[in-house]
Amino acid sequence: MTDVEIVELARRACVSAAVPARRISPIRLRDNAMLRTDDHTVIRVLQRGQLDIAVRELRAADWLRSHRVRAPEPLVPDPVVVAGRPVTFWEDLGGGGPVDAVETAALLRGLHRLRVPSHLGLPRFGLPDFSAPIARALVDDEAKAWLTTHATQLARRWDEIDWPTPWCVIHGDPSPHNTVATTHGGHMVDLERCCIGPPEWDQATIAFQSDTLADPSARWYAFRDAYGADVTRWDGYPVLRDIRSLELCLFALRHAAVSAHARHQADYRLACLRGQHGNRPWRWVAP
Repeated sequence: MTDVEIVELARRACVSAAVPARRISPIRLRDNAMLRTDDHTVIRVLQRGQLDIAVRELRAADWLRSHRVRAPEPLVPDPVVVAGRPVTFWEDLGGGGPVDAVETAALLRGLHRLRVPSHLGLPRFGLPDFSAPIARALVDDEAKAWLTTHATQLARRWDEIDWPTPWCVIHGDPSPHNTVATTHGGHMVDLERCCIGPPEWDQATIAFQSDTLADPSARWYAFRDAYGADVTRWDGYPVLRDIRSLELCLFALRHAAVSAHARHQADYRLACLRGQHGNRPWRWVAP
């Protein structure tokens, strides 16, 4: 779907949900798109087949807010489906940028301490199925065969993990772009991966930002000290880090045709996984 088509789909959804929108501006349009109206509403357009995820995200936001964990307010209680794609509407938290590491730690610590709710129907976290993303990757057959073998090895390592703490409600992807700083404090956004899972996964996502992506090490150290645990000292951390690495490599490979920079970043990420650029940190950047 083109950018113009996504904006038009969002406009149709606004009409269906009676949400005012004289003007709609894209925020990001890859995969699950985000747009903003001129009336302080953020629109999320999910992929086909993700209606259950859209519903879960809305319910999770309401639940978090009821437990004083800051999340955006859903403005329409249920998703609107347009052209097979579920659309949700949220309060606009503004462009305050990501939450700092200390407040991110406080948000996650608060989330991880909550009692697991029985009424939300949250799924249990599981290793992603990499077969479809590998099939869609814009690489040759030899590279796809390597990626398949690598994913199989990761699955075996995943099955051998001995989790050190009880599972709880986790965000699932608490990277900086999924947090928003406001004058009222930091908020967690993009709750589509919210589930019952290991708190180490959320912690590992923050560590991964520094040892593989472009975040400075100081951000991880500040998070670690504020959260009160160092997931990188746990022997299961490399498995989680390598799963996150494969996820982001496949994301880049799926979007490699967008630009020359995207192609370079996709090829660079794959080469890193294949051991052609030494040890981390690799300092991946957005494709």
